Amino acid sequence: MIKAPDIFASIYERHGHRCPMSTLGGRLGLAVMALTQLQQDGLIAIYHSRTCALDGIALTIGCSEERGNMTVTTEGRHVLEVFDTAGQVAELSLTEAAMQIAGDYRRLSIELEKGWDQLDAAAQDERNQRRQAALDAILPGLWQAPDADLITVRFGSPLQDENK
Repeated sequence: MIKAPDIFASIYERHGHRCPMSTLGGRLGLAVMALTQLQQDGLIAIYHSRTCALDGIALTIGCSEERGNMTVTTEGRHVLEVFDTAGQVAELSLTEAAMQIAGDYRRLSIELEKGWDQLDAAAQDERNQRRQAALDAILPGLWQAPDADLITVRFGSPLQDENK
């Protein structure tokens, strides 16, 4: 297993396993922390999907449902809205390329989990090794990619419902 940078190692420890979405949540949070337009104290956030990304966001910017400064919706959009105490709003969304990487891994994971309970220990170990090898190939790219490859940032007021 490839050694993760400290911030991502902490995310995986909090989350309980390594995965692209917790990594991408960390990248969203790190991108928020790099925004000079936002006052970093007292952030409030909304994430529009209940996914592994929440642990990465919580660890990097300190916003979580448990702390009461994050709301999570079930819209299924990988969008993080962040509000600062001065009323500034930033909207960060994962790019199609980022979602493709996460989706490809999820499909592989589903395939590796098929029939798991019927496998002997050796077959389960082989599948776990395939999963770890896939993560070792994917995660370093997510740790190191430029923000622009993974995240789109927009400033202003929160998105309004387009149907209204």
